[in-house]
Amino acid sequence: MARRKHREAYQGTVGVGGLFSTAFGSVGSSIFYALGIVALYALGATWLVFLLAGLVFVLTAWSYAEATALHPEDGGAAGMARRAFNQLIGFGAGWALLLDYVITIAISAFFVPHYLATFWPALKQWPYSVVAGVAVVVVLAVVNIFGLKSPPRLGWLLALLVLLTQVLLIVVAFILLFEPRIVIDQVNFGVRPTWSQFLYAIPLGAVAYTGLDSISTMAPESWDPRRHIPRALNLLLPVTIVVSVGLALVGLSALPVKSNVLPVDPLTGFTRPLEVVSRDGQYYFADRPGERVFVQVERRGMGWRVPALRPTGSVYQDGEGRAVTRLYGTQLGSAYLEDPVQGIVQALPATAGSLRRMLEPLVGILAAAILVMAANAGLAGSSRVIYSLAYNRQIPSVLGSMLPWRMTPYVGTIVAGLVAAGLMIPGHVSLLAELYAFGTMLSFTAVHLSVIVLRYKEPGLARPFRVPLNIRLRGTALPLLPIIGALCTLAVWVVVLATRPTGRIIGLAWMAGGLVLYVVYRKIAGYPLLREPGVAKLPVTATVDIDYNQILVPVTGTRLTDEMLVLACQLATEKGSSIDALYVMEVPMDRPLTAATDEQRERAERVLKAAAAIAEEFGVGVRTHTVPSRQAGRAIVDMAAERKSEVVILGAVRKRRIAERVFGDTVEYVLRHAPTEVIVNLVPSEYPMDGSADEATTPAG
Repeated sequence: MARRKHREAYQGTVGVGGLFSTAFGSVGSSIFYALGIVALYALGATWLVFLLAGLVFVLTAWSYAEATALHPEDGGAAGMARRAFNQLIGFGAGWALLLDYVITIAISAFFVPHYLATFWPALKQWPYSVVAGVAVVVVLAVVNIFGLKSPPRLGWLLALLVLLTQVLLIVVAFILLFEPRIVIDQVNFGVRPTWSQFLYAIPLGAVAYTGLDSISTMAPESWDPRRHIPRALNLLLPVTIVVSVGLALVGLSALPVKSNVLPVDPLTGFTRPLEVVSRDGQYYFADRPGERVFVQVERRGMGWRVPALRPTGSVYQDGEGRAVTRLYGTQLGSAYLEDPVQGIVQALPATAGSLRRMLEPLVGILAAAILVMAANAGLAGSSRVIYSLAYNRQIPSVLGSMLPWRMTPYVGTIVAGLVAAGLMIPGHVSLLAELYAFGTMLSFTAVHLSVIVLRYKEPGLARPFRVPLNIRLRGTALPLLPIIGALCTLAVWVVVLATRPTGRIIGLAWMAGGLVLYVVYRKIAGYPLLREPGVAKLPVTATVDIDYNQILVPVTGTRLTDEMLVLACQLATEKGSSIDALYVMEVPMDRPLTAATDEQRERAERVLKAAAAIAEEFGVGVRTHTVPSRQAGRAIVDMAAERKSEVVILGAVRKRRIAERVFGDTVEYVLRHAPTEVIVNLVPSEYPMDGSADEATTPAG
């Protein structure tokens, strides 16, 4: 049968495996950049930050599971908040979520060239890395706008390969490198890391679990979202936490925390900026060529430097009387900040031999591939959020405009791509992580609160999945875990505001800009700020785009059947479909089926050549078939079943006398017995019939 494609989602095409692979494409990919970002600040406690963030991830995932299973059609933080609270809060959650998706695009695309630098080292250098990252966004935007889809099994296979590679790396590194004493001794709270550094790193730990909302927004695409969403999330939880914590542990064994002594400027109280050179993938001080850099390094034009840093310990006099301080760091957050998993591979001992040589290109290819997949998921998710906000009259409808012949939200895709590319250009990875933590903690808090409110607002609805640990309060089961989750995510958001000045300014500016857009648009349109606007929305049936992969067109050489073939070609051009053109030679009962006349065969050849010429004019593939039959209707029905056609397109002439049937025998038979859909074009009885069969020569292609 024809596929009914909803403009916001693709109804009923994804199972638990597809949901898991899509979510792991985002969540599982994040460790490829989150490991370096968190290690930059958390140092030896990186694994602990990931573990704490993982616990918050569990609480949030369960809240998503309950809310999505309750209302699959309102998947995502924005839909949940809109239903639980009102239009304004729903918009706020959606706008924060949009920031998350845009950051996911930017940060994933930014890291793609750094992992591909395994093959082309220049891709690790600015501006080549940024140019390559922006190119990834442009290509993905084009793919999404024109609705090009990769085979579903490809995403599942890629996610599986990445997971197996991550597990293999963890196992190998544990065997060859892991020493519990080294990992334990690296953590000395108050020194390495300091309490402020540890607090600073906690919001960044959320980056390790990007893309959680993507599995919820896919609910309308699931065969059975009420069961599949909770199952996919519960499958995702242990996998991502084990991988994140495991890679952090082996990463700190391979590239442990060490220190550098840096000069301090007495006037500022900060360390003096120091020039850094890159050699063999490592950073060295320009004035101390033999000393590796373990502390933070930032890009400066085409080179690098250690920026001015606040001392975390005492300032003392060195042997030359200079004021100096000791700062700690790990190469996961310096030399390998932009490809930390590749750093673990590089740190494998020589005894790894061929295994290391195999893992190096494998990690480069798979990391780049799944990061592209994550960027694509972010682009698709952002365009869906923009379309949803426009559909619910929360932003101007032009932002949710669909490409007419592909039914894809092209304006939203372009806007998200442009913003992501703009954020990528400066190349500040930490800033991207800060902004992601800002947006995701707001949207996660909205999800937790929505679950709590919906327990009281809609107590009688069946909940296929319930968050565990509930107490009875005022006649309703009050969920405790969403309360804890909301307090945790809100606390982390407050930490972002308190400790991340740049992220605070940009994040608050983003939310303020969205609020202004919402209020101004609603006021101009005359819509209330909190309630649903009193306007008619498109029904679900009007948001469906129907396409046919396989079209069957019976042709007889008349003008009418020629025009039906043209109609089929127009449909096929838009949807990339294929056509079967069928000519039926009706043979009387008193003659064998093989006894078609020469005149019938010549007419069939002439008509089908014309059909092929018409299809060629449209650039559409067509298969021609000649079938002898006692009854044309039966031959058409049999061919539709054999070719697995999704629609039969017929032309019919209206009968002259009212007492007679509207259709002839052939059309009546097809309508009654066809195993698929049938489109009939009924024309007046005086409709001209001269067509391709009556022309002396076959029309030119």
